[in-house]
Amino acid sequence: MADSKPTLHHLNDSQSQRILWLLEELEIPYDLVLHKRNETGPNKRRAPEELKKTHFLGKSPQLCTSDGRVVIESLVIARYLIDKYDKKDRFKGDGDWLRDDELCNIAAATIGIPMSVEVLFTMMAKLSPFFLRPLIYPIHRGIHQGYSGPELDLNFGYLDEQLGDREYFGGSSPSRADFILSWPMDVCALNHFIDLEKFPALAKWHKRCQERPAWKRALEKGNGYNLKY
Repeated sequence: MADSKPTLHHLNDSQSQRILWLLEELEIPYDLVLHKRNETGPNKRRAPEELKKTHFLGKSPQLCTSDGRVVIESLVIARYLIDKYDKKDRFKGDGDWLRDDELCNIAAATIGIPMSVEVLFTMMAKLSPFFLRPLIYPIHRGIHQGYSGPELDLNFGYLDEQLGDREYFGGSSPSRADFILSWPMDVCALNHFIDLEKFPALAKWHKRCQERPAWKRALEKGNGYNLKY
């Protein structure tokens, strides 16, 4: 192919932002196609139909590789980009692939379940008629106190312990785990699903990530990153 650059299909206000951040960190040429969530109608805030033109599921991120393959799922995309383009091994961490996989899967699966519960009930209250909200709030509060809150605290506590006094989970530079963990951290911290003050190492890490020039460039090149539900 004449164009050997990868292409990222990026959706605003989505986990695709962490892949855009990684591409900026790698400092490689790439093409960026911006997509906007639907703002009206029954599919409000959902991904647009146009994303189904490049992949059956119609989700983002989607990475079109230089050989024309379309890759989905952030964990897989991040691994592909680091393996292929990180020639100086800046983002491959300390070489402990087992720990890296564990941390990535905690972000994608273990944290994802209670975080989704919080998002669901938050959106349910927001989108319900006002006379139903007094019924939803106490149910949400009970589920948060009895399940999702303790589960999130447990997992973020583990991450805080794993980070320790390191700058990043990968050491002195971000690794795949840092890029993948940034999304659930952003969602949970912004929406107060967790109290970030309980996790001082993570709080410093979160600020450190957002102060990186590549993170700031990714925000400028994207088309919005508002995760408030």
